[in-house]
Amino acid sequence: MRVLVAGLLTVIVAAGWVLWDTANAARRDAQTTAALVSDAVAARPSFEGLAFGGVAPTPVFRDWQQFPAWSLIAPGICVELGPRDQPVQRRCGPYLAAATPPDWFVWLAKRLGLVPEPVAVPVRTRYVSDVYVTAIADPGVIVTRAWSRTGDLMRVAVGMAIGGALLTGLLMIRLLAPFGILLRGIERLQRGDFASRLPRLRVAEFDRLSTAVNDTAATLQEAQAMRAELTRRLFTVQESERRALARELHDEFGQCLTATRAMAAAIAQSGETTARDGARIAEITGQMMDSLRAELARLRPPDLDDLGLRPALERMVADWRARVPAVRFELELAGPVDAVPDELALSLYRIAQECLTNAIRHGAPTNVALRIEVGEEITLAATDNGSPRHDGAIGDGYGLLGIRERVDALGGSFALTPVEGGMRALARLPL
Repeated sequence: MRVLVAGLLTVIVAAGWVLWDTANAARRDAQTTAALVSDAVAARPSFEGLAFGGVAPTPVFRDWQQFPAWSLIAPGICVELGPRDQPVQRRCGPYLAAATPPDWFVWLAKRLGLVPEPVAVPVRTRYVSDVYVTAIADPGVIVTRAWSRTGDLMRVAVGMAIGGALLTGLLMIRLLAPFGILLRGIERLQRGDFASRLPRLRVAEFDRLSTAVNDTAATLQEAQAMRAELTRRLFTVQESERRALARELHDEFGQCLTATRAMAAAIAQSGETTARDGARIAEITGQMMDSLRAELARLRPPDLDDLGLRPALERMVADWRARVPAVRFELELAGPVDAVPDELALSLYRIAQECLTNAIRHGAPTNVALRIEVGEEITLAATDNGSPRHDGAIGDGYGLLGIRERVDALGGSFALTPVEGGMRALARLPL
């Protein structure tokens, strides 16, 4: 479109130049015709004579009418001969008939002053005086000539402008076609797809860009692989530390609490005055042991090591039902859940744990549904009806950050999106 607009502007400028040149040519023709006729009349004194019947002699030029008009008078120019205020003879040059210009062009020609003013040249001879040759441009002929020249130019130029714009557009589409390929490659990089590569391109500049994008993708893919490996190692070390901490707490702190509770029970049964205090100590110790077991389960779920992923998930949901009885928790497991490898099963358990915690912590749901399907890939979906959270950016918080890091380290994908009446967390993990 820009090329077409530039072409049309060029056409308008060219049309203006044609109109100016036509007016200038008519002005030159009038001046030249007046000079030629004046010189021809002055050079032949035999053209002069007396007009009979008049009181005073009057100059006449009978033989001037015999002049070949094409040799002296330019096309579109009329010549009047005689006194300036009372010409007595008139001849017009030849012209070719052409199509009548439209009214708007006639109006434009008048506005632009396309028709020149008459040109008067005196006949310089000693036989007569006060005789002038006046050359007058015929407005109809001049305007018609301008319309003919401008019309031809406009038709050709507009056609060339449109054709040039179309050809330029087709050429640019062909030349810029690789730009779409590059753009799609960059968009894949933005989405985190670093495995795809762009093809070689014919245009040298675009081929260099394609190579640069491929190099960038390879570098990012390598960095992503290193980051995923480091994250996996980090989670492995973290789980090892949790397991060791859970063992220490169970072996040392748990035994101490058990001993304390036994001693408190003995004091409570002794019948002494301190029996009530012993019962209170036993009660507090029991609460501490319950809290310790809950924290041990968070550090390292015992059912996961002893029984497998399915019982561990069922136990986790049962614990949530006991802790938050006002919320209905649903669990659906599909496929060979127990066949999931141990390391992947632990990550899946942690993701499910964090999804349920996030649903209770950031919303006010009455129903939370957890569904895990094991097939060609593992799909985990946690849906709640705690109303969509639009007050902040989805994905804020350390819990969701941990989920994303685990999922990325395993080469999967995670999304948290509002659904009708609540939120939905969806994680996909490759087997």
